[in-house]
Amino acid sequence: MSTTAGPLKTPQKTPPLVSGPTIALAWLLFSGFMVLLIFVQNLSAGTPTDWREALGGRLLHGLIWGLLTPVVFALAARFNLLERRHRLPHLLAHAAASYVLTLAYRLVYATVMHGSGATPGAISLNTVVANANNWVPIYWMLLCIAYAVQYRERYREGRVRAAQLETQLVQAQLQALKMQLQPHFLFNSMNAVSALMSQDVKAARRMLAQLSQFLRLVLEGTDEQEVTLEQELRLTRLYLEIEQTRFPDRLAVRYDIGPDTQGALLPALLLQPVVENAVRHGLAPRAGAGELAVRAEKQGDRLLLQVQDNGRGAADTAARGIGLRNLESRLATLYGPDYALAVESAPACGYCLRLSIPFRRAAAGVTPEPA
Repeated sequence: MSTTAGPLKTPQKTPPLVSGPTIALAWLLFSGFMVLLIFVQNLSAGTPTDWREALGGRLLHGLIWGLLTPVVFALAARFNLLERRHRLPHLLAHAAASYVLTLAYRLVYATVMHGSGATPGAISLNTVVANANNWVPIYWMLLCIAYAVQYRERYREGRVRAAQLETQLVQAQLQALKMQLQPHFLFNSMNAVSALMSQDVKAARRMLAQLSQFLRLVLEGTDEQEVTLEQELRLTRLYLEIEQTRFPDRLAVRYDIGPDTQGALLPALLLQPVVENAVRHGLAPRAGAGELAVRAEKQGDRLLLQVQDNGRGAADTAARGIGLRNLESRLATLYGPDYALAVESAPACGYCLRLSIPFRRAAAGVTPEPA
């Protein structure tokens, strides 16, 4: 048995929050501002300015912190306080890092600025530690900047992802419409109605009503990226009822839907194209009777979906390839790496698609629109 899986994608390397030149320019401007501030203060007090301390000290200050800034940003990403999990351990890690880095800053600063001309105790450990405490707030300031930039990037990426989802949803709606309005679908359906008219008028009328309702649902579509499983199953059941009318003795459908999954959210137009592929490519070419099973269950914080048929199996895998790639593309855009998609197929043994996505329930008070 061959297995094709499309689960967790390898994450791409995350680019730095802020580029190196931007960090260097920011600290250079900050150092220049501090030099100007010292000069103005000394001028107003009538005291001469020690340019070695003012200019050299501030530039050294900016240089050291400029080198430490990427380290702080890396720690911000590694011990992310925006995530609820492990927030307390991450906070303690940042508290320790703030003292270690500021201690390193003061040690380098004191060594370079005082060097061989240092007065007794100028770079003693006690002096360095005491002065380091005054610079701890800079670490937390940089941490806040890192999370502000990260939040901005997440917001921007969220908007880009929403735009991509909207585009993909429109494409999925158009693709579904294209698939359903293909001449062979309408021809076969209307031909089946014509044949039924001479045998069972009630069945023919029922099929016409089903076809009309199905086409109305497809044409109306939805503006939502996600719908409830109950809504998605409504369209899926309607399509399969039409196919069962066309193939009364050749298509059996079995549903195994967990009672706690009806309100679960999933991408709109997800199941119906999958079951249509199963009927068209797996079961319709089959000589004898075929069975299609649709299953949904909740396992922990995951929604598990499965569509399985006993059709031709691996022989029709290539025909389903494009639809499967489109499905993976939508899932990746909506869930990132937090989904698992697996396909199992073997000749004459059927085709099975399994999907695992995060379980999220529709907001309270939101009920599906009547069909």
